[in-house]
Amino acid sequence: MSAKNLDSKGRLRSETIAYRCSTTERAELDKRWKLMGYSTKQDYVLDSVLHNQVIAKGNPMMIVSFRRELNEILQELERVDSLGELDEEVFTPIRTMTEILEAFKKKADEEETRKNRRIKPDKYLERRKYRG
Repeated sequence: MSAKNLDSKGRLRSETIAYRCSTTERAELDKRWKLMGYSTKQDYVLDSVLHNQVIAKGNPMMIVSFRRELNEILQELERVDSLGELDEEVFTPIRTMTEILEAFKKKADEEETRKNRRIKPDKYLERRKYRG
């Protein structure tokens, strides 16, 4: 008998869910979960369905996926002479990578704002002196 398939929280995952999609939809889904840095497609789908939010997970594989996709896009752009020949599938990874980079920028901006809100110890002491 095989070992039970438990998730990180110790829950038994014995249920299977299947869905139908076109080959282009599957290719887009495969690109998106790899670009987001998820280790499995299952984790990506569960996050997006159950939490209505997908969080990019920065890791070395994500960088490798970015580099691979950017090389494919560059090759496609070098091949194409006019915008009329440009395939719609080229824009899928571009849109995904843009969303990821914007999310990273938003997170960095939020952290910077949070840092700036903190009162520095020296300023706290100065304020306390003036109050008496």
